[in-house]
Amino acid sequence: MAGIGIQMGQVVHRKQHEDARRKLAAIVESSDDAIVSKDLNGIVTSWNAAAERIFGYSAEEIVGRSITLLIPPEMLGDETVILSKIRAGERIDHFQTVRLRKDGTRIDVSLMISPVKDDDGKIVGAAKIARDITQQKKSEQAALQLAAIVESSDDAIVSKDLNGIIRSWNKGAERIFGYTADEIIGQPITRIIPQELQEEEVRIIGKIKAGQRIDHFETERVSKNGNRVQISLTISPVKDRDGKIIGAAKIARDVSQQKKLEAALHTSERLASVGRLAATVAHEINNPLEAVTNYIYLAKQQPGLPANLKRYLESADRELSRVSHIAQQTLGFYRDNSQPVLLVIAEVVDDVLAIYERKFQYKSLELKRDINPGLSAYTLQGELKQILSNLISNAIDACNEGGKITIRAREAKDSLSGRPGVRITVADNGIGISAENRPRVFKPFFSTKKEVGTGLGLWITKDLLEKKGGHIRFRTSQSTHSGTVMSIYLPMMVSTTKSEVAA
Repeated sequence: MAGIGIQMGQVVHRKQHEDARRKLAAIVESSDDAIVSKDLNGIVTSWNAAAERIFGYSAEEIVGRSITLLIPPEMLGDETVILSKIRAGERIDHFQTVRLRKDGTRIDVSLMISPVKDDDGKIVGAAKIARDITQQKKSEQAALQLAAIVESSDDAIVSKDLNGIIRSWNKGAERIFGYTADEIIGQPITRIIPQELQEEEVRIIGKIKAGQRIDHFETERVSKNGNRVQISLTISPVKDRDGKIIGAAKIARDVSQQKKLEAALHTSERLASVGRLAATVAHEINNPLEAVTNYIYLAKQQPGLPANLKRYLESADRELSRVSHIAQQTLGFYRDNSQPVLLVIAEVVDDVLAIYERKFQYKSLELKRDINPGLSAYTLQGELKQILSNLISNAIDACNEGGKITIRAREAKDSLSGRPGVRITVADNGIGISAENRPRVFKPFFSTKKEVGTGLGLWITKDLLEKKGGHIRFRTSQSTHSGTVMSIYLPMMVSTTKSEVAA
């Protein structure tokens, strides 16, 4: 009976062993990875369905042949190393290499190789699991290339989550906005959005959540140092593997310089148009003015003319001369074609003040003159009068009724070059210039006098002075003691070429 029991036990054991082998075989055959065995000479002894799919050989084609069929010629030395490690009982984990398919195509694989032992524990071969990681490698390579492109981009490339928290920040973003990645990642994107534009982020997040893309949205952002940066934004939703929107990727291009060039072109076009208009106005007005002036001259020559009538005609003649002078200065494009002469500053100031006499009277303005007697400068009379006319006119417009204007002139040296010259200041106690407008004072077409200002006076004044080696500065205040002081420096002697005079 005991013998029968032993036999029965052996039968059960064999059955369990066979069941285990069948289960193992089923697992091997159903695996997505290639599972292969070979002896210590590198001869393939088993080959599953996944190996056939990955490498292209059927089991009939490969079993009994050398594993080197799968190894590129330049990597045959790998097999020698692998077999030596297997003979030493070592296991090889996640060894990434390249293998050949039947059609000669190269694929990237990750290998796990273990020694195979017989019933006595002797190493008789190797079992290897080969996973095709070609797609993974391509994805990794694509990711690396994308990362390199992102980092080398001149544009800011930034990602954020749906709460507006920054998750990535490239070198372009660092260069444009001034923050390093360490400083800004984890911070809200609103950190670079001006206060008055904060609602833009709400609209942007709303569109991203709806799966919408935003293309070439032009706006402003704030850099770390507080400067405004004009940018063009392109924003796209970021999705996870399941297609769920989890954030946004944005590309911000700094278009500040482009905007400046566009503004410069627009200004140039406007200046050209104004120049053509000025020439037309001068042509159309000067001819009838000349005719009226001639008629007044003839009228004054009439014998027996009553004294009061003669006085009226002389007054009309002066006013016509003033109108003619204003017409010549229309929009500041007047250029005096005369030669430079030595001008007494006080006399030039008086001539300009005479033009604005009625404005002074109308606003009841107090005028203070503080000019050194005999102070003179060698320059073009028309240009100096135009410069003073622009400054005095602006001072009058800035003053309230009963205000005060002070005109001073002194010999001076340029603070930069040390060159001797004349400094003339025109000061008013008007409303002053706001901090917002101060950087734009000398820009063409900028004016706070919306109804009457052309925005060209100070721009042309600055241009005329700089061409002569001079300059203009100003200081202003809007406090209790408000007002503006415009200060010009004109070199005492100006070397003017014939071509410059002719211009």
